[in-house]
Amino acid sequence: MELNKQSFAMKDKLHEEFWQNNKLDRNVRRRLIKIVTDFFNGLGIETSKIKDITITGSLANYNWSNFSDIDLHIVVDFDEIDDNTELVKDMFDAKRFQWNKGHNILINGFEVEIYVQDVDESHESTGVYSVVNNEWLTEPELEDPDIDWENVKKKVKWLTKQIDQAQKLFNDGDYRDAYAHVVRIKEKIRRFRQSGLEREGAFSPENVAFKVLRRNESLDILSALKAASYDKKMSLPSEEGVMVKVGKMVEGWKKYLNEEIEADTEILTPTYEVNIRVAINKVTGLTKAATFAEVRAIPGVTTVNVAPGTVAPGHTSFYQTLSVRFCCVDPAATNPGLYLKYTLLGGMKKVQGLTVVRVVGAIEQIV
Repeated sequence: MELNKQSFAMKDKLHEEFWQNNKLDRNVRRRLIKIVTDFFNGLGIETSKIKDITITGSLANYNWSNFSDIDLHIVVDFDEIDDNTELVKDMFDAKRFQWNKGHNILINGFEVEIYVQDVDESHESTGVYSVVNNEWLTEPELEDPDIDWENVKKKVKWLTKQIDQAQKLFNDGDYRDAYAHVVRIKEKIRRFRQSGLEREGAFSPENVAFKVLRRNESLDILSALKAASYDKKMSLPSEEGVMVKVGKMVEGWKKYLNEEIEADTEILTPTYEVNIRVAINKVTGLTKAATFAEVRAIPGVTTVNVAPGTVAPGHTSFYQTLSVRFCCVDPAATNPGLYLKYTLLGGMKKVQGLTVVRVVGAIEQIV
């Protein structure tokens, strides 16, 4: 197993697009505050509950790299939300996971990752900056880290085997065991990372192993496996299944194309186009070709293409905007809005591993 050791090397200064005279760039600061405000407004929770907003991780340190992201921590007193702080934590975890999954916000080329932190929760980091107060809480120091790479390699290898085992359980249809195994792995990673941070800091073998797994997308796969295995183990199979049958679609369109058009129906059938933002799960999703085939199998759909410049990787899914054209079947010909809502979006939601994020723009008539 080859580890990219150079990506962990210390830089001689903080990232200059984020830090000016040892202060957070004012435009970056304003944008981060706006993101947090929008996130809380979406939850229906008053922003007055926020005690602080902090940046931590490698972009608040000298070990930043192309693999870094913006670790944005929202500090909240969970007791002020509800007496059941465990319930509050679960709620925030679910909401921030949903937010991170549904957004791909880049600032200076780095992805924003939101985390909601209890005011009493300890957070071990050599660099922590208060976005609210615009000052360092823990100022990083330039030092040459001594990383135990052999120990890192052993931990990555062992955890990769555990993730592979969870994937095998899922592929074999043992969804209950797969889910339980994933939960154990995630808890193991959380505990050993926290232990390493408390003992040796950011360059402990445990924390470096965590970063290696994140960079090679193993943690993305693990999170996707957790969600997919839970959904599968809680689902009841239908008699007909949920997959659209491509063979039936082809047969139907051949029949349609071979039908004779009556002489008094020379009016051109209108064709429409709509852009739809989707997420394709890295674990449970089909290949691009298979996904497109399933969407084209929806009655009325004629073509499916990716809108240029819209593809973006996420933690558990690949995001892209599909340009879908449709015509010919009711209510597509008479009411394209109803067709979009009930036939097209309804059919897309049944495609394995595909999540409809939103409709982009309005329906356009092409012909």
